[in-house]
This record gives sequence, structure tokens and C-alpha cells, in this order.
Amino acid sequence: MKKKLNVGLVGMGKMGILHGGILCSMDSVVPVAVADTETMLHSFAKSILPQMNFYKDYREMLEKERLDLVYITVPTVLHPPIAEACVEKGIPFFVEKPLGISCEQCVPLIRKLREKPVINMVGYVLHFQDVVRKARAIVQSGVLGEPIHLKSYMYVTQTLSKSGGTKYKKSVMGGGVLNVVATHLVDILVWLFGDIAQVQGSVKSYHSHEVEDFAHSYLRFRSGLEGYLDTSWSLRGYRLPEIKIEVEAEKGRLILTEDYVKLFLDASGRWESFFKQTLYESVEIDVGGPEFTREDRHMVDSVLNGKETGLDVLYAYEIQRVTDAIYRSAQMGQMIEVKNIGA
Repeated sequence: MKKKLNVGLVGMGKMGILHGGILCSMDSVVPVAVADTETMLHSFAKSILPQMNFYKDYREMLEKERLDLVYITVPTVLHPPIAEACVEKGIPFFVEKPLGISCEQCVPLIRKLREKPVINMVGYVLHFQDVVRKARAIVQSGVLGEPIHLKSYMYVTQTLSKSGGTKYKKSVMGGGVLNVVATHLVDILVWLFGDIAQVQGSVKSYHSHEVEDFAHSYLRFRSGLEGYLDTSWSLRGYRLPEIKIEVEAEKGRLILTEDYVKLFLDASGRWESFFKQTLYESVEIDVGGPEFTREDRHMVDSVLNGKETGLDVLYAYEIQRVTDAIYRSAQMGQMIEVKNIGA
């Protein structure tokens, strides 16, 4: 008989419900417990998942349940401490992005993992999008030659009036649109083009009191590639998050969005387009997009097979280093190096 993983979930907000729904559909998974401080969510969840155990405190869940995997989908400030508790118990974990509110907050987790490794993964889900995978395959093939310059943005219409609440508190989320939303854009830029060495950032708050609504940064990669990113959650006309990356290279040009990849090569003198519909590969259940199912399948299979995920805490720490550096650069008003913060 094939092994089934007993899975516990910490946090039953939007992402917890999303991952929970996907995991419930997998034959190799048995969701057995949920921890959430909101008792109203307990009543709702019990009505549809009567076989599960519910806890107000994740520490009690980790102590009482025999878990093979834990999903952590809570406000950002709680990511590292809950992950640390999983490491102490020797339990593999998945934690939503970003890794934490700052590099400094993540250092104890990294040190614990070095002392007691467990399989882990951070939710940079765009690695599992068909168009992003296609763009990476093109870049890695070398057909573009040396990348020279890029421009990129990530926009969404989320905040158009004075905003409060937990998700707009710097102490809880680590920042605004850059750390909460555009961490996905930073991730894809690093995954496609390698480490970022220097940044010169600027941020602007208008609707939000504690965090930024707009962010912009010049980027210099270790490869010599240069360009910029721009992001906001306070622009009209973006009902869903929208990413666009344009790269000028030695032998052509690449454009990536969440809907298509377009490639121009000087040798052919024409554009070639790859749309998400033609790149699509089916999944067993599609909740929120096939990339989320692929992400969860990858996490589960990694635990079942005892293999690293390739999207672990150390990788996510590299993304955190870039966002932290952009914030520091904006505060200092100058270009700075993306440095290691004591890990």
C-alpha cells in the first residue's frame, strides 16, 4: 500500500482554504488537523471536514498530531516561528511567500535547518506556471545570447483609498506592495537571470499609513544584466495581478506575461508566440490555477520521495535579501549592494 501523508494546516484564510482544497483531492494525502485562532472558521471547517481535528494554537497541533507535513498560510510575521517549530519536531513544511518580514527575522530558521534539516518549500508558485517555465527554457537554451537590459512590472488594483488592518501593518507583513506582492516578480527575475548584485530603490506611500503603495528599483545582476522593476497595488485597471517582463538581448528580445511568451530572434527576423492555452498541461484539480496544483503536488511528492524541493528556505532567503536591499536603498537614497545578513 502506498504511503499517505498526514497533513496539518496552520491558517485557514484564503491561501489556507486554497491549499487545503487541493490537498483534500490528492490520494496520497490525508488532511488531519487545522490550527487557526478564529473559532468562527473552526465551525465552518467542521461542517465540511468533520473528520479533522481543530486547534486554536499551532503548537498544540504539532504536539498532539502525528504529522508528516505542515502547511503554513498565516500573516508573514508568523512564517519563521511556525516553521522553526516544525523543524524542532522534524516535520517537513510548506510556507507561503514571502519567507518573513526581514532577513534578520529569517536567520534563526536558517540556522535551525542547518542543524536539523527537514524538507521544506516556500510558495513561489509562478515557477509552476506554463509560460514562466517556457520563458526559462528559452533563456537557458542560449538562443538569446547575452541578456543586456530588462524592464519589468507587477501591478494590481487593491488599494485606492486610505487603508488599515493587519495586511497594511509593517510589523506584520514586513512592508507593502514590494514584500507582499512583487516578491513574485523579484523571484521570477532571479530564477530567469540569476542573482541581483546591486539595487537603487524608491518607495511611496499614499493610501497606506505604514507601508508603501508604490515601489521602483534599478537592478544590476551579477551577470552584468541591468534594468528595473516597478510595482504598485494602487493603479486602476488591474483587476488581477499583472506581470510583464521585457528583455533586450544580444541576439533578440523576449517578452513574458502571465498569458504568453513572445520571442524575437535576429536570425529569423520574426516573432514567435507561445500562449498559455497551447502550453497548458492538465492537472488533477484546478483550484485558483493549475500552477497551485503543480506546486502542492511537487511538495507532496518531494516528501514522499525524500527529495529536496528546489524552492526551499535558502532560496527564498535570497529573494528576501533583494527586497530588504530595495527598502534600505530607498531609505538611504543611494545604490547599495545586496548583502548577506548574517545567515
